[in-house]
Amino acid sequence: MSDAPPEEPAGPQPTLAHRLEFAAFRSLEWLLQGTSMGACVATGRILGGAFFGLSGRYRRLVRRNLRIATADAPLPRRRLDSLVRETFRRAGANFLASLKTATLEEDEIDPFIEHHGFREVFSRLGPEEGLIVVMPHMGNWEALTQIGNRLVPGRAYGGVYRPLANPLMDELTRRHRTAGGGRLFSRKDGFHAPASFLKQGGVLAVLADQRAGGRGAVLPFFGKLASCSPLPQLLARRGKARLASLAIITRSAERWELALSPIEGTEAASTDAIMRALESTIRLSLPDLFWFHDRWRVDNARPLSFFTRIDPEQARRARVPLRLLLSARTGELDALRALVDALLAERPDLRIDLVIDDEPGFDDARVVVHPLDPTTPPEQVPAVFARVDAAHPAPLDAALLLDNSPVLARCARRAGVRAIIGLADDAGAAPGKPFSRCYPRPGSRGGAADLAGWASLAEQLAHVPDSTRPRRT
Repeated sequence: MSDAPPEEPAGPQPTLAHRLEFAAFRSLEWLLQGTSMGACVATGRILGGAFFGLSGRYRRLVRRNLRIATADAPLPRRRLDSLVRETFRRAGANFLASLKTATLEEDEIDPFIEHHGFREVFSRLGPEEGLIVVMPHMGNWEALTQIGNRLVPGRAYGGVYRPLANPLMDELTRRHRTAGGGRLFSRKDGFHAPASFLKQGGVLAVLADQRAGGRGAVLPFFGKLASCSPLPQLLARRGKARLASLAIITRSAERWELALSPIEGTEAASTDAIMRALESTIRLSLPDLFWFHDRWRVDNARPLSFFTRIDPEQARRARVPLRLLLSARTGELDALRALVDALLAERPDLRIDLVIDDEPGFDDARVVVHPLDPTTPPEQVPAVFARVDAAHPAPLDAALLLDNSPVLARCARRAGVRAIIGLADDAGAAPGKPFSRCYPRPGSRGGAADLAGWASLAEQLAHVPDSTRPRRT
């Protein structure tokens, strides 16, 4: 019997598609090595501008995200259009600049980077007190990795990362990001290793601006409820570490600023405080953020649900509402009232934009009525939809069309609304596309509307699986 140690299990084997992707990426890196930083930025801006013109889907997504981010201080339409276009150009510039930065030696990066706040933050740390640097996907994101040795002298530094699906790209990324002495901790490997790293005085960077799904803490982010990652909070508590937020801001065509700020206060290690600090960091330069993630996406079948419990007090803190387009007819007023009351009870942060053929007399300020004559020609309905969408600085999130209006459904789909809910008729026939989900229409009892059935519809739209556990905030 051999005494040799067992072999490590082999990782995922690269496919032909992985090899082609890797070859294309390495070719791009080779081109960038012989290109100046200024040329990389200029080319990136051109490519970003072209992508703006070609991709209606991402134009709508970026515009939606920026409407939410600026809802507290709404921008005029022309300024918002300009911000959306600049976000595309900046994304292209920062992408190529980051790839270029990853190919440079540490001393070659100096002309392109300035940094502030690091000395002040590190002066407050004890010798074995760790620091978590909370970052958004912002600016020239490879800059911190490349000059970490200089910014955190005498301390080990590293980052939490999500492994890439392409094993060749994953290995290359790990080599780039550890070349300067940094360590990488996979999100898949748990908390023990990064927590121990922090307890030994390490500095750990964590990207924390993406959706966390059903495992997140539901909190206001830019004033609107979002599922936020609890990872920085958990690591800070287990590693007994302090926290700081990092902004990476474009200062000129070839220069970026790394600005580090402490997250302080008695609740500094709470997810709530971390997300407020992250929001302040992003507001330093909105177009530098990668706004191409669907950060406030709703589920296309249950638009009132985060698939985790929502604290009603947190929902009442939201300054930016969840917006629901609700179309109905006044012939079902009793049913409509039962449904609206149940919807508002499920989500205290809800605003209902009610499109209806008459004035139903709702007193709740969260219900905004938009009259629509049922004889309105179909070609005029898109203008009505646009006025409804523009009635609040933040965009519509979902549509519940009790009348199964195909025209409103198509308008919602063109506007990028993911959740478009219809009701099956008495025979069970579903409205079909472009609706994203169809629920059974509540019937009647003894000639009266089944009010309990209509209230149950609201519960279905906000359903949370029983296995989900509430998250601490």
